Amino acid sequence: MAFKLLYENTASPQGDFLVDPNMVAEAGMLGVVSGTTTGSPTGLPMVVVGFSGVSGLVGIIDENKTTQFLATVSNENVVSGNTTLAHANIVNGTFASISGTNSILSATNGTLTQSGMGGDYVNYSYVIPGKAGDDTTLGSGKCTLWIQAGEFATDIYETLAANGTTVLAYAVNDALYVSGNGKLTKHLMYASAQVVGRVTKAPSAANPFLHFYKI
Repeated sequence: MAFKLLYENTASPQGDFLVDPNMVAEAGMLGVVSGTTTGSPTGLPMVVVGFSGVSGLVGIIDENKTTQFLATVSNENVVSGNTTLAHANIVNGTFASISGTNSILSATNGTLTQSGMGGDYVNYSYVIPGKAGDDTTLGSGKCTLWIQAGEFATDIYETLAANGTTVLAYAVNDALYVSGNGKLTKHLMYASAQVVGRVTKAPSAANPFLHFYKI
């Protein structure tokens, strides 16, 4: 649920875009500038959540329009015999077992099924408990969007490739793309996919933030 500006020449985002009324997003996700199809006049710039294979004007959303907040865990150490994660309420499709010896038994409870012996490292996203969502676009109907180049950090990114099995391990200088969920990902789904950034610091167990330079 956290998004940080680390460096940007103008230190000012572009905030004069209308927001898609159906958008569900958190700060740190990716937005695409599209044209409105309703209202008068039509064709005004509007921010929609990014999608795989997008091309054109892509920026980093700096608003919250959601009923819940997520956070991402990177390389949590699961010792042999431990079947409970550090967090519960795991987001479906985000759990990744590095060794492949763990699988989710209960996403709600954050419990695991283990196969084989030995430890493991796992990645996942979870819903932050006791923290209600927020809509910071409600009053203005506008979305703040970073479209300029700069360095940023977020704990909202993909832990699995779109196939649901390939674990994504980020490293410095990895190319970043837009996932089908509007998050940063290193998984290249389309050969013509637009590179939107490069990793400047990989997430870790001690610091789950993905640092990146937006192109």
